[in-house]
Amino acid sequence: MRSQVYHSLNGFDELFFAHQEEIDLCWRMQLSGWLVYVCPHSVVYHVGGGSLPKGDPRKVYLNYRNSLIMLYKNYSFAEKLWKIPFRLVLDGISVIQQLLAGNKGYAGIVLKAHFAFYKWLLSAKDKKYFPVKRVAHPNGIYSGSVVWKYFIQKKRTFTEIIG
Repeated sequence: MRSQVYHSLNGFDELFFAHQEEIDLCWRMQLSGWLVYVCPHSVVYHVGGGSLPKGDPRKVYLNYRNSLIMLYKNYSFAEKLWKIPFRLVLDGISVIQQLLAGNKGYAGIVLKAHFAFYKWLLSAKDKKYFPVKRVAHPNGIYSGSVVWKYFIQKKRTFTEIIG
């Protein structure tokens, strides 16, 4: 990414610190009219769980909180009206699934993330990390239901889900 673009969008949202910060930045780039490309032949070496190991409650919390904030920041008003409540229902279903699997602490972590999101909604949000302008519609957003494909149709990989 060009440094001029990065700085014009105020870079990564400092609230995120980990989890979804790069998705949020790319989404803001696209909404501002910039093109985002993928180089499928690139090789990326990533230390999985370098910041927080798999299964760490803080990781679950940040994933839920940050993704809700990211959706709110980047969806249009009309999209927020139905997509965020739908997402909250899906979060509730995931909590039930985890409770049935015996993971009792999961519900508390998700609730904590939801309350952090609600607190953020009521706060004086730092607008510098919102899309600068909405001149374009982002590309690369899957129009189907990943939940349906994964849980009902048992599609387990990215390639299976997008067909």
